[in-house]
Amino acid sequence: MINGLKDIVTWANTNAGILSIIVAILLVIIPFIWSFFRYLNLKNRELKFECFKVYHQLIKDLVQPEAEGKSMMLDRQIAIVFELRNFPNYYELTLRTLQGLKRGWSTGSTERNRLLDEMALTIKHIKKKFKKTQQEDELDS
Repeated sequence: MINGLKDIVTWANTNAGILSIIVAILLVIIPFIWSFFRYLNLKNRELKFECFKVYHQLIKDLVQPEAEGKSMMLDRQIAIVFELRNFPNYYELTLRTLQGLKRGWSTGSTERNRLLDEMALTIKHIKKKFKKTQQEDELDS
């Protein structure tokens, strides 16, 4: 063991120049890498928060009229329901929300049929994607 340690010390003394260059490079690179990962983490949190805000604004716009006493614009609601497909992190909630709204808005009036049809399409899309995501998660486990 002592002989092996002696060999390591001898090798380190022989290659001191190269070792000092490697240590200097590491001392420069490590803070850069650390900063880069912190930046990516911060950006990821910002994107999640922005996604949160947009999603909740879409839900609000879907169910709440723009002004008191005014009715909702049907085409805008249809577009919102379609856009909800772009939020896979919220699929579980979106599915329950759309199913509840669809039941509540299916009151026999035909004026919302296009909206109800779009809801059915989005529900079908989310179920398909959500099921696929759950299967992939089970495979990863």
